[in-house]
Amino acid sequence: MGDKLSGAVEVLVSQLNDQMKQVADTKSTINALLRSMGKEPMFLDVSAEQASAIRPDLFYGKPLATAVQEYLKRRTQACGAEEILRGLEQGGFDFRSVPWKEADRLRSLSISLAKNSVTFHRLPNGTFGLLSWYPENIGKQEPPANKKRGRKAKKTKPSAEEATKPAQEKP
Repeated sequence: MGDKLSGAVEVLVSQLNDQMKQVADTKSTINALLRSMGKEPMFLDVSAEQASAIRPDLFYGKPLATAVQEYLKRRTQACGAEEILRGLEQGGFDFRSVPWKEADRLRSLSISLAKNSVTFHRLPNGTFGLLSWYPENIGKQEPPANKKRGRKAKKTKPSAEEATKPAQEKP
């Protein structure tokens, strides 16, 4: 009789796993919405692995930007470069397709995502999301503090005539 029931148990366990994945996806989506509103996540028991398992060949043969977009869409929330890198590695992204040294992958990924401002948006907390998730922020970013905001007028040397005139005194 145990053999007959083991098939039923397997079916029920499979259904339960699907339901748990749906719950984790819903929790992850709620957390993402709360983060985009500037609030703390409601569900702390949701990990990236629970929310969406990544097939080991999911990103194989895909361009970097496409693979990152797909990863972020699966996560439905902004992620740090370290997390994105781990996800790409788990999904079989072929890093030989990009000219990065293995030791520089994280740094190179961060730079690539920051430069691709048409697709990705770097949040003030250092995470990356898809630009389409933040339409209200387009054009509202402040320029970086180290960039000059405008040109200063050049100082010119006084002409020979101005240099020889005595300074006028105020009455």
